[in-house]
Amino acid sequence: MMDDYNFPQVTQLAIPFFVVAILIELWLVRTGRAKGSFETRDTLTSLMMGTGNVVAGLLLGVVSYWALLWLWQFRVFNLGLSIWVFLVAFLLDDLRYYFYHRIAHRVRWVWAEHVNHHSSQHYNLSTALRQSWTGLFTFMFMLQAPLVLLGFHPAVIAFTFGFNLVWQF
Repeated sequence: MMDDYNFPQVTQLAIPFFVVAILIELWLVRTGRAKGSFETRDTLTSLMMGTGNVVAGLLLGVVSYWALLWLWQFRVFNLGLSIWVFLVAFLLDDLRYYFYHRIAHRVRWVWAEHVNHHSSQHYNLSTALRQSWTGLFTFMFMLQAPLVLLGFHPAVIAFTFGFNLVWQF
């Protein structure tokens, strides 16, 4: 039986929050109330890369989701849905992200996908949105496979993945 879970797209829902936070930071920096720097082209580049990442995620994310959904049939447990499942999934996804980030800084193939996140000359909130469009091609989504095999539904993983990205902002 295939469970049909439908969770909100957390990263898309957070876009207004991202924009407001960036505008507040920009205002604080420009009025001298906070340290930092903004350069219009750099900030726009970060925003466009973030937009491209959302679009690529909508178009290509289905491939990784289908792969994880196929893997779901081999799960050891069926953990279902509860607040505890989401909390544990979030913690394990954060650990998954830690391993992804270590790999991204050590393996050239994955660094090629990750380096654009580090390409800004300015360290501000907009830089957090500077995400790659090509993440699927590194196959790093396979780091989520152990979570599926443990019994976390791919929809739960997708939700916590999005929540994790918002949390990191």
